[in-house]
Amino acid sequence: MSALARRWVRSPWAWAALAVLLTAGLVATLRFAPIFRVEHVDVVGNSQVSSDEVMSAAQVSDTAALLALPVDEIESRVESLDAVASARVIRDWPNRVRIVVRERRPVGYVRSTSSVLIVGSDGSLYREESKAPRNVPEIGAEGTTSLGLGDDYLDAATDTQQAMFDVASALPGKLLHAVTKVTATGSLTVQLTFANGVVVEWGSSGAASQKAAVVGALRGRDGWGTRFTVVDVSAPEAPAWR
Repeated sequence: MSALARRWVRSPWAWAALAVLLTAGLVATLRFAPIFRVEHVDVVGNSQVSSDEVMSAAQVSDTAALLALPVDEIESRVESLDAVASARVIRDWPNRVRIVVRERRPVGYVRSTSSVLIVGSDGSLYREESKAPRNVPEIGAEGTTSLGLGDDYLDAATDTQQAMFDVASALPGKLLHAVTKVTATGSLTVQLTFANGVVVEWGSSGAASQKAAVVGALRGRDGWGTRFTVVDVSAPEAPAWR
């Protein structure tokens, strides 16, 4: 090895320059090599919005370099969809992109002047429909006609409205989908009306899991909706029905 080569090997600047060159070469390869361009986009976690809607909002070019993908911008565009609470874009090397969607969970609806507005578990009125959906209940009509798409149900909610929302949000899926209306005359007197006409006197929004378990058990008993149509679980340790 020549003296010049030995001096080069011993120089930290030489090694730093080599590292920069190698890094630049790697970045250039990742950015410009055809193998690292987007060929597949997978959408997961969506049910209220279609994959096509997510893809249209994301605007991921099929010629984009995976390394240069504007992840934050894509996530923001997908999150602009009304039912999407958050989105995460994952680079899946060498040529695949995954868009992971977390949707708002519908817990009910309220009536506006000419339509119904879907209420999310975060309180957002995030979707407008011409007629009432069948899989979530109406949440009391008090003061809701002035609300509009994009409003927050809880912004100006009374104690009664807050209690109705809290009860609807706490219901497990099977109960939520079977209830047609959540009503109340006060924060301690929430009632659930089921599709078959059974009324459950829920009481306050507290002890939701215990009350839900009692109602779930009673729904499986003979006589639900026939021999008894009113169930009181306001004190879940001592339920009553008539």
